[in-house]
Amino acid sequence: MDAGLDHRISRFYRRWHDLESTLGVHKGLVIDFDFAPRPQGGWSTNAFPNRTAAIDECTKLVGILERFLPGGVLAGDPAGPSNPSYSFAKLSGSLAYLWALVGERRPFDAYLTQTMGIRAHRVSNESLTSRRASAQAHCKQFEIPWSPMGGALLRSLLGRPDLHGFETELRAAAGEQCARLRCLLPDLPEPEYRIEVVREDAYWCNWIDGTTEDGVVLRVNTHPRHDYMKTSPLSLAAHEIAGHAAHVTTLRQQCDRGRVDGSSLNLTVHACDAFQMEGLAQVALFVLAEEGDHAGSLAPEHHLLDALRDLSGDRMGNAQLAVEAGQSMASVWQDLKRDLPLAGALSLRASLRDRSRSPLHRAYIHVYAPSKRMFSRILETPAARRGAVVRALYEELWTPGQIGQLIRGEDRDEVRQSHIPAPFA
Repeated sequence: MDAGLDHRISRFYRRWHDLESTLGVHKGLVIDFDFAPRPQGGWSTNAFPNRTAAIDECTKLVGILERFLPGGVLAGDPAGPSNPSYSFAKLSGSLAYLWALVGERRPFDAYLTQTMGIRAHRVSNESLTSRRASAQAHCKQFEIPWSPMGGALLRSLLGRPDLHGFETELRAAAGEQCARLRCLLPDLPEPEYRIEVVREDAYWCNWIDGTTEDGVVLRVNTHPRHDYMKTSPLSLAAHEIAGHAAHVTTLRQQCDRGRVDGSSLNLTVHACDAFQMEGLAQVALFVLAEEGDHAGSLAPEHHLLDALRDLSGDRMGNAQLAVEAGQSMASVWQDLKRDLPLAGALSLRASLRDRSRSPLHRAYIHVYAPSKRMFSRILETPAARRGAVVRALYEELWTPGQIGQLIRGEDRDEVRQSHIPAPFA
């Protein structure tokens, strides 16, 4: 991408991010990971004076990027983005999120398409029945009943009563997971990060972000709405470190080699980059289990908890669609308690509340389940080409539609120049 346009996009995100940081409880989250190269002389630090100014600049950038799309007047121009569809989709997502921050509430399907790059759809009863049967079968292995009492038993069997020694265990597991990842990315540097313990009433159990100046920070949330399990050190090491931190490290490496636009490293959680980041992180544990000298099956506990998460994610997605369609929160809660008896009532209510009232969480929390569904298809690809797919997903950023193309085995260079409609994921 032309350096001037690349810097302009990064400057837009930085100025918008700096504006939001002044808005207190009304602020929106803009940049999650900020590892874009700094231009000579550093960034301009003047925040946008208001969101209207940010909307004006974002609208102009979307118009510029649209011209580089396949079929556009500047299609194929080397001054354009390395992946025109991705850059256009990301800035379009930022624009939709900006409008939501100033009060617009678009229909959910339109909002999800514009921000995350996927279409909303209800998971079928047949699929939910299959998810439930899988979860119940895994529970049966541990003699856990399918009832609220089963949730208490699950936590007593697999729960972790305290976090003593947690950081040491997590770091050891992260080193092992990154070693497995090097079977696919041989020159992956060791991701650097620090760990902080927090207590926040937020949907996230863990949150990782960072900047070039301050490094990467993994926050461990000890709020009562979250449970930690004996499996947590390994699962978090795969998700947060071998997933997110290694992904960002690899993207910066590719940027330094001139293969990824610098502005792509202003990573967000309100646009389509979140779909890729979360999808990849959620399947990292299962992909990496099959790599390295000690490749093999994961412990049954991991499969049990994953089956419960899959069912909960799909069922919560349907619940959100019901609320968006006008169904009362009270009736939706009752249905969730019936369908997810092992989940805590506090967790269910809080997740639905967060999705309903936050422009960020409305799309971002929803995207976990569909991204997991799409990225799980990687595990079904032949081993001979699975490595190439995983490398493409770590080394570059793609739209959800392009990710589907890569998983199906389409040529990486051709996919980079494609432009297809938002998929149902």
